[in-house]
Amino acid sequence: MIRVLIVDDDKLARKGLISILPWSRHGMTVVGEAANGAKALEFMERQEVDLLFVDLSMPVMSGLELLRIVQSRFPDVRSVVLSFHEEFESVQTAYRLGVLDYLSKVRLESEDDEQILQRIRERLASETPRSAPAAAAPGSVPLPAEEDWTALEAQWRSLHWLYSEALFQRLCQRTAEAGVSVRRLAGLFPRILAPLENVHAPDFGRLAEAGDVAAALQWMRDCRSVIYAQVAAASDGATTMESMLKAVLFIRERATGVLHAEDAAEHVHMSRSYFCQCFKKWTGSTFNEYLRQERIRAAERLLCETNRSIGWIANAVGYSDSKYFSQLFHEQTSLLPSEFRAQHHKGEE
Repeated sequence: MIRVLIVDDDKLARKGLISILPWSRHGMTVVGEAANGAKALEFMERQEVDLLFVDLSMPVMSGLELLRIVQSRFPDVRSVVLSFHEEFESVQTAYRLGVLDYLSKVRLESEDDEQILQRIRERLASETPRSAPAAAAPGSVPLPAEEDWTALEAQWRSLHWLYSEALFQRLCQRTAEAGVSVRRLAGLFPRILAPLENVHAPDFGRLAEAGDVAAALQWMRDCRSVIYAQVAAASDGATTMESMLKAVLFIRERATGVLHAEDAAEHVHMSRSYFCQCFKKWTGSTFNEYLRQERIRAAERLLCETNRSIGWIANAVGYSDSKYFSQLFHEQTSLLPSEFRAQHHKGEE
């Protein structure tokens, strides 16, 4: 039996994972659980472990820190990553540390339990132990481009791009640059959109006929636009996902004015606390983080489309202090507003 250790600071998440997944049917048994990386290492010093299920975000010692130590001290132990937050760099780093799979907590309930463990078991079986001295056969070690794509695939599966225009555009750009085949995208995208079937029935035939990656990505852009149009036209959100999309539309329309979480919560008929919990889970951002992102996006448009002063633009997107606005703008774009405008005008020349 493959001995599994669950590492997550959320006790309910640990218990849920242990009880939900059909471990024994796939030759696995959960031998323990730990609330953080340090506790996990203590457990591994006392008992043999073959496979870790690791949350990336934990106190005391993060999941990435744990993976680095395990790679050095327990080279034969493999890992599966769990997280709410599918940041490209974190996922990419995790795959470079040799993780077998990445499971989004947001999508875990909608995934097939049997397929999850079957996929992990097959990947375990296909690998040569990392401590083996023999040289790997040509092509057996994943190329960096393949690792990059695996991280991108995890971000596509998270669905955070559905709520964030900036994330969606970055994800499309990175996918176009990853060198992935159109056939691979045609296989991935329908599976990603399967949970959205109540909102939108995409034309999968057109995706199957896509001749290149650009056409497949355009298909996804079109699907995303239709999803938003249908949600905007609906009188109410039938599911939590639809309610969060309605909240996103509400925030975008009012981002430059005075807006509080209570306003968005009331719009989708939720209490403030439950709304904030759902919003973070589904979008990957807190309400305040998302509002700030939308205001900076509005500022970017004004910087490109007008010659108004930085102070005027700051006020137009909801910030009375232009210095504070410039600080926030720099944090999100790595550029000052004046630098962003200069780069845009230079690109037009």
